[in-house]
Amino acid sequence: MSNDSIYISKRFYKNSFLFLSLGLLAVIIGFSQSVTSRFSTFTWVYHVHGISATLWMILLIIQPLTYRFDKLKAHRIIGWTSLILVPVIVVAGSIMMKNMILNQDNYPPQTVYKLAFIDATTLVAFIGFYSLGIYYRKKLKLHARFMVCTIFAPLIPALTRVFFVLNLAGGFNSALTYSYLVIELAILIILFRERKATEIKFTYLPALIFIIVQHLLMYDANNWDWWIHFMDYYAGTNV
Repeated sequence: MSNDSIYISKRFYKNSFLFLSLGLLAVIIGFSQSVTSRFSTFTWVYHVHGISATLWMILLIIQPLTYRFDKLKAHRIIGWTSLILVPVIVVAGSIMMKNMILNQDNYPPQTVYKLAFIDATTLVAFIGFYSLGIYYRKKLKLHARFMVCTIFAPLIPALTRVFFVLNLAGGFNSALTYSYLVIELAILIILFRERKATEIKFTYLPALIFIIVQHLLMYDANNWDWWIHFMDYYAGTNV
């Protein structure tokens, strides 16, 4: 690799940690109220879910910095720890879905199966983008973009709570819709800014399509009999 290529690589996404930090801030603001008011009532899976998801956000913030400052050994070590962290995120998220179905009375009416649809498809997308990021770990521009794509859908719950905490939405469905619109707008801005990069058609464009499809389908997910039966079976309430 030439000196110019190395310089360009070091500059690539050098300030991405700032934008990723906004995602972490949304998580902190969105979940701060429920954590402070209900911390003692949370079961272990809530704590594992919250801690693992927060660690993932922190990892995504740290990794661009380790690369930028030529700490490549640290970058690799931290990166490989994700092989432990990601399964924890997926397992905890799956258990959270089951608990949600079992405790429907603690959620707004007619929302549990909708939320389960969002959570299930988000986990699938998260695994997909993460796996592609690992597979293309030696191709910097693909790797970085795939990793960024892992946060779009998981930010929806945090943003929804932000709208509630800041009293910016009239109800749950409104807050959820606003959250999708924010993420969709953010991806559109990224696509416009990086419109000359060929990698976006493999990363951000599929991410945008996924978010839009999930957004449109989630409104009716609570009325799908097959989905309700499937989730009830998964939760053990329909055995």
